[in-house]
Amino acid sequence: MTDHNAKIEQVIRDLLAAFPLAFSTEPRGIKPLAIGIRQQIFARCSFSHSHRSVGEALRRYTKCPSYLQTVIEGAVRVDLDGATSGTVTAMEAAHAAEQIMTSPAVVAGKPKDTIRPNTPATESLAKSPPNRDAVKPGPRRLGLADLRQAAAARRAPALAAPAALAAH
Repeated sequence: MTDHNAKIEQVIRDLLAAFPLAFSTEPRGIKPLAIGIRQQIFARCSFSHSHRSVGEALRRYTKCPSYLQTVIEGAVRVDLDGATSGTVTAMEAAHAAEQIMTSPAVVAGKPKDTIRPNTPATESLAKSPPNRDAVKPGPRRLGLADLRQAAAARRAPALAAPAALAAH
């Protein structure tokens, strides 16, 4: 574990010790936290930890799948004393559900048969790739020479205009 991760883990342990009614390591004891909990933490106590490290610890705690599973519409949020402090909205619940689906733990748990290891290639890898321009319909992509030519064409009328005005 890196020094930074150890520091964040220490902050989480300190939060668990200072506010056992708000924070928990047991899945059954985890509850959605009140909005603005970080400000409440600093208003109530003087941690030796920086605002940044407390914020990172709170992010790590609230990104955990166990926590996200508690964030469902209508669930009661708790303050530092475990007292009711609002409820989870439908939008917050939807965001939590999205976070669960994209969390590394859930992604890593996907069935392994979707990725087929040691499956032989269907075509020879030595075969040259197909011509991309032939496959895509429409105009061809411009190269650097084409872009330079277009830029010169745009500049040419601007350069010719002052000379034409001087001749009159």
